[in-house]
Amino acid sequence: MQGLIFAEFLDFVDQKLGSIPDVPPAGSYSALATYDHAELAGLVGRVSAATGVAAPELLRSFGIHLFGRFAALYPVFFFEADSALGFLGSIETYIHGEVQKLYPGAEFPYFECRSPGAGRLEMMYRSSRALADLAGGLIQGCILHFRETIELTREDLPGPYGTAVRFSLAVKAATGSVAAEGS
Repeated sequence: MQGLIFAEFLDFVDQKLGSIPDVPPAGSYSALATYDHAELAGLVGRVSAATGVAAPELLRSFGIHLFGRFAALYPVFFFEADSALGFLGSIETYIHGEVQKLYPGAEFPYFECRSPGAGRLEMMYRSSRALADLAGGLIQGCILHFRETIELTREDLPGPYGTAVRFSLAVKAATGSVAAEGS
C-alpha cells in the first residue's frame, strides 16, 4: 500500500485527534514508499482503541479528509470533472490509470461502476484489503467536494466485512423551486 495513505493518515490523526501514545507521529512514513496494508489496520486499531472512535467510523472520517487532500495534491484529475457522479464513474477507467503512472506498482481496489439511470451511479467495491469504510469516506468526500446533494447508501455483500460492497448514489432533486404560473 502506498506510503501516501500512511502519511496522510498520521497527518489526519495529528490534526483531528492530537498526539496518541503508541502511534507514530506525522512524518514517520514516506509518501513514496510502499508498506504492508496490515500495518495501516494496526494503526487504525491503535487510534481506535485510544480514542474510542470505532474503526469503521475512523476510516470513513479519514476517507472524507483524504479526498480533500487528493483534490489539493492532484488538481489535474479534477479539471474535466463536472460532477461527483462523473468523477466517481471514472475511477476505474481513468483515475486509477493516471495514479498508476505516478506510483508504478500501486495496487487499487476494484470498482465496477454502472449508471442504472439518470442521476444514479452504482459502485461495486472489491478488495481483499477490506477497506470499504475508507472507500465510503472517499465517496462522501467527493460528494462534499462537488457540493452536490446525493444520497449514498451502502450494501455489504457476502464475504468478509469490508471486502465487497455496493455503494449506490442518487442525486436528490433540488427543493424549493417555484412552478411556472399561467401555463
